[in-house]
Amino acid sequence: MRRSGRSKFYIWLLLPAFFFYTVFWMLPAVVAFLSSFTQWNGVSLASIRWVGLANYAELFNDRWFWNALRNNLVFVAVVVSSIVILGMTYALILNSKPRGHSVFSTIFFIPIVLSSVVIGLLFTQMLSPTVGLVGPALSAIGMPEAANHQWLGSRDTALPMIMVVYIWRELGFAILLLIAGLQTIPKDYLEAARIDGATPWDITRYVTLPLMRPILTVVIVLATTNAFLLFDLVIVMTNGGPFHASEVLSVFMYSEAFLKGNPGYGTAIAMLLFVIILCVSGLQLALSGRGQKAN
Repeated sequence: MRRSGRSKFYIWLLLPAFFFYTVFWMLPAVVAFLSSFTQWNGVSLASIRWVGLANYAELFNDRWFWNALRNNLVFVAVVVSSIVILGMTYALILNSKPRGHSVFSTIFFIPIVLSSVVIGLLFTQMLSPTVGLVGPALSAIGMPEAANHQWLGSRDTALPMIMVVYIWRELGFAILLLIAGLQTIPKDYLEAARIDGATPWDITRYVTLPLMRPILTVVIVLATTNAFLLFDLVIVMTNGGPFHASEVLSVFMYSEAFLKGNPGYGTAIAMLLFVIILCVSGLQLALSGRGQKAN
């Protein structure tokens, strides 16, 4: 009897969270999924027309969708690998507590607390060929052709520049997680490896990295998910240009749904993006779990 009363009490505690989860997540998700099978002007409900899989069929024949997907995949591959490699390298260095490590930790952490819009505007000004600092700085070190280069106005450099800014913004969070993971490794394991004559590289490869696999998985999944959802930096810095060179799926979705007035088509893009993120994250978690079992 007492257990039954306690169960009812727990249910009442969970009801508010379940209500908000249903109203603000489940219902919008269901509505978005259903609207991906419709075509309407986004204003009048009377204009809604059921078109079935027409939006998805059109999507796979849309050259700009494939362009955005390619940009997104390149962005994710470069950004995630850079964040993991640089994050692990800096985490190992800072975890050894060299002189000034607290200052460098603060420097890496600063971008986390800054608004993405502020960061985008800041680097847009810095990369400007007229008032920016990047061109004159490169010219001063022997690269005069870079002084007037359109870093965000060139098809060859627009997306790479966004990658650099994004890595700078996200690297601090990855370092923070990785340092926390490094501090959980028992020091006895490291001391035993040193006594056995292992070099620092051997310790990192055979002791540290295997024990860091769970936190590395978290960092990789978070970095991948956030990279696929990239939106604000692109909108502020290039708006997807020049000529779709830096357009990613979220920007393409926004353009179709809100700028071109086709919410059904835009929602279909969102659904496909959701499936891609779900599959990639699931694959990463599956490979990580298989690696842990093998060890």
